[in-house]
Amino acid sequence: MKKSICIFVLAVLLPSVVLGWLALRSAEEQQIILERRTAELYQKETEAVASAARTLVDDERRAFAEAVRQLLAKQSPAQLAREFTARLASQWPRKAIGFALGKDGNLVSPSGNAARNDAELQKFLLKNSEFLCSTIPATVYWVSADDLNRPEAMRKTKGGYDNNAGLAQQQQIQAPLAASAKEAPQKDATQGRAQNDSAAAPQSLPPPAPAAAAQLEEKASSTLRQKFAPLKAPLEKSNDNYLRNEAQVRNVMPQRLNEESTRAFSQLVPATADFNALTSDTSEGVVTRYVQDRLDILFWLRPPEAPEMIFGCLMSADALSDLWPSALPVADPSSKRGSAPEFVLALLDDKTKPVATFPASETNREWKRPFVASEIGEALPHWEAALYLQRPQQLQENARSVRRTLTFLIVAALGVIALGGWLVFADARRQLALAQKKTDFVSNVSHELKTPLTSIRMFAELMQNGNAAAGKHPQYLRIIMVEAERLTRLINNVLDFARLERRQKRYDRHPLDLYAVLERTWENHELHLRESGFNTRWQAAPPPYPVVGDEDALAQIVVNLLSNAEKYCGERKEVELHSFVEGNDICVSVLDRGSGVPTGEERKIFEPFYRAHDSLSSGIQGSGLGLTLAQRLAAEHSGEISYQPRAGGGSNFTLRLPLVPVAQGGGSSLS
Repeated sequence: MKKSICIFVLAVLLPSVVLGWLALRSAEEQQIILERRTAELYQKETEAVASAARTLVDDERRAFAEAVRQLLAKQSPAQLAREFTARLASQWPRKAIGFALGKDGNLVSPSGNAARNDAELQKFLLKNSEFLCSTIPATVYWVSADDLNRPEAMRKTKGGYDNNAGLAQQQQIQAPLAASAKEAPQKDATQGRAQNDSAAAPQSLPPPAPAAAAQLEEKASSTLRQKFAPLKAPLEKSNDNYLRNEAQVRNVMPQRLNEESTRAFSQLVPATADFNALTSDTSEGVVTRYVQDRLDILFWLRPPEAPEMIFGCLMSADALSDLWPSALPVADPSSKRGSAPEFVLALLDDKTKPVATFPASETNREWKRPFVASEIGEALPHWEAALYLQRPQQLQENARSVRRTLTFLIVAALGVIALGGWLVFADARRQLALAQKKTDFVSNVSHELKTPLTSIRMFAELMQNGNAAAGKHPQYLRIIMVEAERLTRLINNVLDFARLERRQKRYDRHPLDLYAVLERTWENHELHLRESGFNTRWQAAPPPYPVVGDEDALAQIVVNLLSNAEKYCGERKEVELHSFVEGNDICVSVLDRGSGVPTGEERKIFEPFYRAHDSLSSGIQGSGLGLTLAQRLAAEHSGEISYQPRAGGGSNFTLRLPLVPVAQGGGSSLS
């Protein structure tokens, strides 16, 4: 048994525990993967909003370019430049201030004369004239028209912008950026004032010859490349160090950041450059800058008709406030009313205030702590497309629910395994006990067979050899017959039990009077009991006892009960047979004054091979099948045998069988 327990623990229970632990570990890893995929899915939502916002800005740039082309179709570039501010205001409905740069880089429009009576134009010239005339560099965010609506080239791998692409883009503008920044302080103050005066009062200067202009541009480019080539190497350092040293901290702190990160850094790289350096390589684009904590968006265009000139406009981000709701999804009218979305999308400005939300009713929220967020880009620097979960704890709740369910299933499985193991061990113990009983049965049967055979052989030899007196022969013959009957009864019990076990026992059932069966059985057995020194008595109710059954099987039940009373009689040799009618049943009780059945073993005595007393040690003969066989035969006749202790000591075994009315059974068969 110990070996079986060790095998079960090592081969079944221990692997099951290990598999359960691995299942829990796998569930945790799957939950992490699920959360990561959920975050990636939501990250795509914010990237879509960021891309839509960039597209809206690009649409406005295209609208501005189209307005300029329409104006150029009506008059020459030189004429349009002098009155561009006023003409743009009449041609383009968007609130913006138009400006035009001449071929020499001076500000042609708006002029100082036009700004004398216009406070807004005066403010524009004060803040932007030096930057537009490339006199003083400014810190700006620059993006060309080709890259403005190309999110796949600007995104990072995990939401945002590609570091290598961003650095390469900034390297293109950082060389002239550094050149302008380094040369600007060295310029003569008088020269600066002269340029500012020219910006305030533009003059129509004749443009240089094309050849001369090309030579000057080539010379300037060559000088810049030679002078500021050493500035390119620092820009090629790793993005991590660059962000820590130079990049700005983002206004939001997404929850789905790397656990090692304590702050979120912006992927946008500002450029400190003059306007000429920003616009020298492309024909159109967008420049954004912060002036007095306000974001200004600057669209510019070099028309093909006059590539030396620049037409542009400057507007506040607030002027585009009507566009931002278009960057967010539209509510699906087919969705169920009252069903809240799982998340909230918001477009945040540089002050982390929502300029548009989905759903539009969302107002109160901790806007600086989104679940995921994506930067809009250089077109709207430090603006964010952010996503907030309606129930941030839902992922943790789902994880806990999965772990609880899996833990319950594992515990239940281990419980079932343990229960199955216990049942197996219980059955094994039962089989071992049954095997022991069968071994005892073989010993008992051998002893039972040996005793009558010895008696029969001894008395037969006495009669054969003539050693016994002639008057003893009848007594010897009677003993031989009793022992033969005992031997026959024992063999029949074994054979009948085997047939019952194989369900091969056949019965000759027919209506009969149980009183007649009891009478014959008692008559045959009473003589043997009296010769053995027993006091016997049969107390019978008036017959008949009509039943349906097999006469031999019913007689065998009574004989087994009488033999059991004889074997366990003890010192008070007394056996009584009571037959009486109780309700619709006929009851036959066999009573003795023996030792009785020990407490707790009342049901076990009807089990196969079970004996309340060990026959080999107590001297009580028997096979352990008498009561078992009697109980099964009674059950085959729709009856039962019950035990109860007898008052004054002893046992009382009662056979209970259903009565059959005489009218149904037939009077002739019971006569």
